[in-house]
Amino acid sequence: MNVILIVVDNLRADHLGINDYSRNTSPNIDKIAKEGVFFPVAIPTFPGTTPSITSLLTGLYPHSHGIRNNDHNNITPGVTSLQEILQSHGYITIGNAIEMRATDIKKGFHAFNLLRWRIMNKIKRSIKKTINWKYRADTAEILTDFAIKYIKKLENKKFFLYLHYIGPHWPYDSPKPYNHIFDPHYKGKHTFNKVAESNRKKIDSFFNKIVDSNKIKRGDLIFNNKLPKEEIDHAIAHYDGSIRYVDFHIGRLLEYLDNSNLTNNTLIIVCGDHGECFGEHNIYFHHGEGLYDEELRVPLIMKCPNLPNIRIENQVQLTDVMPTILEILGIPFIEKIEGVSLISQIKENKVGRKYTFSETGRSFFKQNKRVYFKGIRGKWRMVRSNDWKLIYIPHPGNDIYELYNLKTDPHEKINLIEKEKKVAEIMKKELFEWMKDVGSEEEPDLTEKSKRLLQKLGYIE
Repeated sequence: MNVILIVVDNLRADHLGINDYSRNTSPNIDKIAKEGVFFPVAIPTFPGTTPSITSLLTGLYPHSHGIRNNDHNNITPGVTSLQEILQSHGYITIGNAIEMRATDIKKGFHAFNLLRWRIMNKIKRSIKKTINWKYRADTAEILTDFAIKYIKKLENKKFFLYLHYIGPHWPYDSPKPYNHIFDPHYKGKHTFNKVAESNRKKIDSFFNKIVDSNKIKRGDLIFNNKLPKEEIDHAIAHYDGSIRYVDFHIGRLLEYLDNSNLTNNTLIIVCGDHGECFGEHNIYFHHGEGLYDEELRVPLIMKCPNLPNIRIENQVQLTDVMPTILEILGIPFIEKIEGVSLISQIKENKVGRKYTFSETGRSFFKQNKRVYFKGIRGKWRMVRSNDWKLIYIPHPGNDIYELYNLKTDPHEKINLIEKEKKVAEIMKKELFEWMKDVGSEEEPDLTEKSKRLLQKLGYIE
C-alpha cells in the first residue's frame, strides 16, 4: 500500500467546513474526512512547524528527538524516522516541504525538495508568464504538480509521499480569486501584514499596489494590535481563502489518484502541523508563543480501504500518526517511541490516550511580556485531557498556572486554578512527570542563515 502524508501549515481545525465553520473553506478535505477516519482534535507537540513535523515523523516529543525550536537543525543521534523505516522496507520515499529547510529530518528520503526541481519550475513559470502575463503559480500549484509528476514516474512501485502545503501560513497569500473569495466587497487599506524590514521582498502583486507609509513592526502587529476590526476580519478572510486554495489543489491530487486507480491502494493522511492566533488571547496572526487551542487544535484525517468511516472525538497527539501508519502497513517497530497506534481506538472503539502534551517555542519579540527566562527554561508547557487543560508558565517570582475546563469554557477564558485545586494537582502531576526529561540547556545562538529564514517566515522582526 502506498502512503501519502499531507500537512497543511497553520491549519486550525475550527476553520474547516466539517467542523461547522461558517465559510466553505474545505470541500475536498471535508470529503476525505467523511469517507475516512476523522479526528477533530489532534494536538501537536509544539505550535511551530519544524519541531511539530519532526514529532509527526518520529513519534517522539521535542525533548526526545532534539528539535526544540524552528531554528534547530540536528535530531538526536539514534532517532529513527518514518521515512527511514519505510525506505528499509522497499518504499520509494519522496518529500517536499517549503519550510522544512533547517533540519536533518530530510534523512531517509530518496528525494526531498530538490534544487533541480525548484530551478526547472522557475524556468517553466517564466515561460508561462511570457505567454500570459497574468499567470501566477503558487506553491500549492507547484507542489501538487510535483506530486502528480512523481507518482506518474513511480508506476507500480510502492511509495511514501510527504507534502507540506504552506499556503495558510502568514501572510495568508493566495492568488485571485481566492485572495478575496470570502470578502469580495472589502474596501480597506490591507495593512495587516505590513512589516518594517527594509529588505523584505514584496509579497504579491495585490500587496504591491498598497501604498502605506505607516509600516507596522511585526512584534507590534502580533502583541499590540491596533488595527480596526475590518482589517482583522480581512486578515481572517485571507487566511480562509488560503485554506480554500490549498484545498482546491488537494482536490486535484485526489482526482488524479481516482483516475489512476490508485485510491484503493493508498493510505491518505491529512493534518495540520499547528494552528494560528487571531486575537483570542491578545496574539494576532502568529503562533508558537502560547498553548491555547487556537494554536494547538488541528485536524487529523486517515483514509484507506482498511479503515472505517468514523468520527472520533477523543483527542490524539500527532506523535500517534507514525505508529498508526506502521501498524496499517504491518511493519513492526522495535524502537522506543512516545506515540501510540490509533488502530485499536479506530477499529475496536477502545479508549485512547488520556493526556496530550506540548511546549512553546523561542520568542524573538520583546513585545511578548509573558516569557520570563531565556532559552528552554522559559518555555511554556501544557497537559491536556478531553475535559481539562493545564498551562505552566515559568516565572522568577511565582510560577504561573492556568487551568481551563474545555467543556464549559472551550475558548479558555476563565482560569480555574484556584477553584479546582484537586483537578489542578492531578494535571500538575502528569505534566511534571512528562517534563522530567525536557532539559534545561540554554538556546544556541542563531546562525545568519537561521535568522534570514525566521525573518522571512515572520518569526523575527
